[in-house]
Amino acid sequence: AVERLSVVCAHCNAKLTPKEMDYDCKMDKLAVGLRAVFKPLRRDAATNDFLMRSSRRPAAMNWGMAVACTYLRKYMSLTDANAILGRGRMHVLSQEQATDLMEGHLADGSSGRVLLDVGAGEGEVTEKLRDGGGFSAVVATEASPPMVKRLKAKGFQCVVGAYDVLGVLDAAKADGVQVHPDGFDAIALLNVLDRCDTPFTLLAQLRAMLRPGSGRLVLAVVIPFRPFVEDGKTHRPPKERLGLPTQGTWENGVNQLWERVIKPSGFKVERLARVPYISEGDQRHGAYILDDAVFVLSVPSEAEAAAAMAEGAGVSAGVVEEVA
Repeated sequence: AVERLSVVCAHCNAKLTPKEMDYDCKMDKLAVGLRAVFKPLRRDAATNDFLMRSSRRPAAMNWGMAVACTYLRKYMSLTDANAILGRGRMHVLSQEQATDLMEGHLADGSSGRVLLDVGAGEGEVTEKLRDGGGFSAVVATEASPPMVKRLKAKGFQCVVGAYDVLGVLDAAKADGVQVHPDGFDAIALLNVLDRCDTPFTLLAQLRAMLRPGSGRLVLAVVIPFRPFVEDGKTHRPPKERLGLPTQGTWENGVNQLWERVIKPSGFKVERLARVPYISEGDQRHGAYILDDAVFVLSVPSEAEAAAAMAEGAGVSAGVVEEVA
């Protein structure tokens, strides 16, 4: 049944089947520095199970939730409405895929690894990352109050309801989470960069919170990059614009993201993968997808950083446009 499911691209409205969802890329179109680190993931049983979720619900339930969401959207953001209704859940990685993605990229977990998930939503993907990466504790942040309630219901060790990460370490300490003195073992920033006001600033803040050497930032970004910020019932442009293409191929979008944002932010790419960013379906279609690039990033040594700076001198100039 899953192979016959109606899947729709949320960007272009193209109708697809699950076997047409992209996990591979055109290697010759990737930047030379990214080819060696691209390793594809594969659709697994857990992904298939997620794809079938809405189709297993009664049609009347899907229809009723859609009507209720339309009504609530008169008063709140789509994120808040979905959280209240328990609809529109998202899938980035299964537990098996998370293990594959992070295997060999984390420090020895004998002393207990701590994961920070920024913009964790309702926490389902957070659970997959926690279990797939073998983390003993999770600190989760989320700006949406209804989503924060759902996160707290899942029993994560620390949940911070905030639009920024400035108070995260203090909140973790207050809740008894033992974060390593040098920083978090891993930080997840999954499909948040295109929905936050100050993406370049956020990357700099997270870099400073990441454990040097062994720490990893798992960054997922929708390609092509089409940013906006939810502001109550409406959308508006972010204050920092990254100058990334809003059209074009996945490979070109990834190359531009690497050259214009990730490298100037002081990160090194350890692993790159392509996955469909899947949203639960509704009364019309089984699922909706976007095209994600998932990076596993580290903070390079001083020598590596100096070499990268010399190679990419001038690349970051003019990348961020401050919006008044």
